[in-house]
Amino acid sequence: MQVIAFDIKSSTAHFRRPDTTTTHLTYPFMTPTAAKGLVGAILGEEDFTTSDIIGIQLLKPVRSIAQQMSMLGKIGKATCDTFNRPTTIELLVNPAYRLYYAGNEYTEKLYHQLKEGKSVYPTYLGSAFALTKPENLQLLETKPVDISEGKQVDSLTVVPVPVIQELKITEEAHYSRANGFLRYYKGNRNFEKSVDFLFEHNGKPVSFQPQNAELIQAEEITMVEMEEGFLCLL
Repeated sequence: MQVIAFDIKSSTAHFRRPDTTTTHLTYPFMTPTAAKGLVGAILGEEDFTTSDIIGIQLLKPVRSIAQQMSMLGKIGKATCDTFNRPTTIELLVNPAYRLYYAGNEYTEKLYHQLKEGKSVYPTYLGSAFALTKPENLQLLETKPVDISEGKQVDSLTVVPVPVIQELKITEEAHYSRANGFLRYYKGNRNFEKSVDFLFEHNGKPVSFQPQNAELIQAEEITMVEMEEGFLCLL
């Protein structure tokens, strides 16, 4: 399987958790739906939906701060009534990711756009104030992972929790679980299902023994291997 890889970074990012209201909390890293949305912006596809798969690698440690902001806006369709609401927002600091993209729908078109340095719409990390530009384009050759009994996998990408049978604790690793990522975007602001991830705070590989191949396939998760390591794509 051919996989497109490219890097994105910014000084800040915000991937809003939909289950928060008063305080705007962020997921600790880019969500799969936001990553596919960024691909849609590059391609110029509005309300982008696809069965292509994506993986997310952390290139920098996860850091966040809380910032007080004034949210300005209008009330409904009013022309004069406005509001100024102080709001606490959580921001990611100096985030950087490597995205791995594969599939049969948009891979070829995406590679062409990235190779030419083109994007139809602006690309950003979750919010319009966190602009980014894809760089370091690569076209990688991968092969399916041979999942055998007791096999250890060192995943470069964040790992969906359902594929983990046993986590291998390594020295100085700082593992965390991030819950409630929206999984499938169906268009018109509709989402289906959620997925939890395990990640290493400093971007180190996650070492684990995977579940059996049938269970991983049932979860619609793809695991592939390349020279540098393993990838989990969904």
